Amino acid sequence: MKTASYILAVLLGFGGLTFLLGSQGSVTRIITGVVLIAAGIVLVFLARIKSPVPTVIQQIDLSGDVHAEHLKCKACGGALNPDSVSLEAGGVFVKCPYCGTSYQLEEEPKW
Repeated sequence: MKTASYILAVLLGFGGLTFLLGSQGSVTRIITGVVLIAAGIVLVFLARIKSPVPTVIQQIDLSGDVHAEHLKCKACGGALNPDSVSLEAGGVFVKCPYCGTSYQLEEEPKW
């Protein structure tokens, strides 16, 4: 988006400069050239303003009482801490800090 704004600003500035250089004393062309150059400057200014980056908060909601200190790695049996659990592509994944095994955490059916 910024690149397109800069390209448009350069085109507006070039067009305004063309109107000013070719004005031959015509007030209408001078005004048009000044307006085009001003529009290019305003466009550059607006493109340089940093828009706030939205904060994304991901929460993992598991049914039942699940505590991270009770989770153990399926491969090595090592205790998992809360940093081992992550949310990727809509699924809850666990990466063991001891053996490096990574797997998706699946909820057991209740029946």
